[in-house]
Amino acid sequence: MGETAVPGLVLAAGFSGHGFGIGPGAGEMIADMVTGAVPALDPAAYHPDRFAKGSWGKVSDF
Repeated sequence: MGETAVPGLVLAAGFSGHGFGIGPGAGEMIADMVTGAVPALDPAAYHPDRFAKGSWGKVSDF
């Protein structure tokens, strides 16, 4: 979750089959991020930039 390379575009995706259960919490976190409120949990671990490194910590070429 987080702002992407497109300013103002916030992405919340990848919930698979669990989206129904965790959707309300994710929606609250995204609402907090968009409005500038402090989220109950730190969303840094879910930022899209986490995919810039491969599974072994190496920078990917894509």
